[in-house]
Amino acid sequence: MSDSGLIETADPDEAFAALADATRVDILRALWDHQGETLTFSELRDAVGVADSGQFNYHLDKLTDRFLTKTGDGYELTLAGIAVNGAIHAGAFTMDGSTDSFDLDDACPSCGRSPTFSYQDERVRIECDRCEMVATTMVPPGVFAGYDREQFPEVTSRYFRTIFYQLSNGFCWDCEGRLRTDIRRSSDAHPERGPTDRADLPLVRYECERCGSEITGDLGVALVTHPAVVAFYYDAGVDVREHPFWEFSAWNTDQAWIEQEEPFRARVQYTVDDVTLTLVVDGDLDVLDVERVD
Repeated sequence: MSDSGLIETADPDEAFAALADATRVDILRALWDHQGETLTFSELRDAVGVADSGQFNYHLDKLTDRFLTKTGDGYELTLAGIAVNGAIHAGAFTMDGSTDSFDLDDACPSCGRSPTFSYQDERVRIECDRCEMVATTMVPPGVFAGYDREQFPEVTSRYFRTIFYQLSNGFCWDCEGRLRTDIRRSSDAHPERGPTDRADLPLVRYECERCGSEITGDLGVALVTHPAVVAFYYDAGVDVREHPFWEFSAWNTDQAWIEQEEPFRARVQYTVDDVTLTLVVDGDLDVLDVERVD
């Protein structure tokens, strides 16, 4: 047992094997449809539509204590059961879709040209063919369900913002595990790109200690939720929540740069009209200083 008191009680293969039956998935979905309620054995069996009580009890046993829990009043979903239903509704297992590239109305934060938006293979790309600015992330198809194509960029902006709020709070976007955060040069983060005029651009890497998942972002986006940045824009009449997330990207070395290596210091600059706000950070993304120049 670890010092935290947490132990792994089931092998992942065994846990997921319990879902390899349509009736069991139907049981979880029935409980999802009655969230906030506790269903008795009979109520749950009627909701799923299984006539044989012995067979139904067999499937319940396969799910109990992992995906659902039995109380004195009946059955409820566990967090694992809720997560399975959430993945189903997100469309990660059941949906697909794509859209051709189209121009955005917003200006590229690096060069001012209009970037493009595309969605292919469950990945959104906002990119500028002039300055090579790229913002990309995996997005489950279900995120776009119910929206018109023209609304996809605004939906993506909110999705990006949600991801970075979670990352800034130290939780992995894929598994909620603990994150390690560091800053590295673009040339170190993406050696496959070779020499570029952005080789020295500081990028933030979030790496999960549990599942190993990695996300890389620029300093501008990583710190846009910092209170000093939010207040700076708010004082200028700009609500950061109402603007595309990528509008705050620092994608060139005029906006973000590494000031020194030992001890590590990097700067990122935000500008509204002729007023600038500069944040100084260390290698762990801790803000050490805030400077405003009117």
